[in-house]
Amino acid sequence: MHPTRQKLLDTGLAIATDKGLRGLTVRELAAAAEVNLGTFVYHFGNRDAFIDELVELWYAPLFDELKAVAARGTYPSALATFEATMVAVIALVARQRSFINHLFGDALSGESAAQRFLLSLPRRHPLLLLEQVQKAQVEGSLVAGNPLQLMIFIMGSVGLPLVIAGGGRQLGWLPPEAAPFLSQIDNPEAARQRLVWALRGLRRSEGDPA
Repeated sequence: MHPTRQKLLDTGLAIATDKGLRGLTVRELAAAAEVNLGTFVYHFGNRDAFIDELVELWYAPLFDELKAVAARGTYPSALATFEATMVAVIALVARQRSFINHLFGDALSGESAAQRFLLSLPRRHPLLLLEQVQKAQVEGSLVAGNPLQLMIFIMGSVGLPLVIAGGGRQLGWLPPEAAPFLSQIDNPEAARQRLVWALRGLRRSEGDPA
């Protein structure tokens, strides 16, 4: 990749992590990257094309990381594969929760690139997780039921609090009395504990319907 193109993308990622995509303007980006507007247009054409590439550049290695965990082939069961992948999701969200939190806010505020990206997700890592849930059900280690509902339950109870907290900065308006609450929802170790509880509750027991 051309060094100037890479510098623009790296600078854009830093701005988006701090302010969200909706806080990223071409003029600020060009100034921060120390290039002129013509150079930006030469490399990307327009803001939408830049943000589309920026989000994909951010997401691709994260998705590759999850696929690599899922494909190791050393797990004793489909449920163990799913659990290992979910632990990797927790670590990923913990590292990227500010960007992810902004991404949802961007989509809600009408940022079209964020909306396009989120609409593409069902065929990406959520599909990977859904397939793992289905395999765990087939092997008899997870309860019967709508696999999508099970995945939504697990993701909602395990990873979503980290996203909501956004690294603590998104809930900075809370009063000091909320500190114990914030310390739990913005805590990767607490998320891993919730995963253990969720999977314990969803394991299929003898006598459960297949």
